[in-house]
Amino acid sequence: MLWARFILTAVMGVVLMAWVIFCGIQFIRHSRKLTAGGDFVGHVRCEKCGTEYTVKAGDFNKGFMSRYRRVTRTEVRGAAFVNRPYYSYYAKKFDCPCCGKRRYAQVLNINEINRDMREKTLKAGLHWLLLMFIGGMLILVLAGIPLSLFDRASRQQAEDMRQQRYEELKERYFGEDTD
Repeated sequence: MLWARFILTAVMGVVLMAWVIFCGIQFIRHSRKLTAGGDFVGHVRCEKCGTEYTVKAGDFNKGFMSRYRRVTRTEVRGAAFVNRPYYSYYAKKFDCPCCGKRRYAQVLNINEINRDMREKTLKAGLHWLLLMFIGGMLILVLAGIPLSLFDRASRQQAEDMRQQRYEELKERYFGEDTD
């Protein structure tokens, strides 16, 4: 009984961890899809040749590497302190039309892009956080059913052993004729 309980708890932990990882990956994929479908245009400057050009929203998803310097600014909004990132420098690799190669280019309007995409990304994050919570609770409830059955069986087994011990002691000290 103890081994079954241990195995069920371990399986429940693995399933919960897999669910959290799945929701995190889905949030990243959803955010990348939002960025690709965004209605913004990035104004960038090639760091090698200095050419300024524009890139579409979908070009921001082509690579993961970026270089940036960021400062967090705190604003008071209502009764809460809200931290907002402010980028003094943000560069990502884009296809330069002048160089003909994929090079780092500084995004000149990154703060405006960040401000425009913030609300959509927060909604996506809350959506996946809510799904993570609901799915996690469902996993816990489903794992709790057999755990409660194991607890009930353990209590019954302990009660049976207690009753058997009581009968043995009764027989030993009072004899067999006691009813």
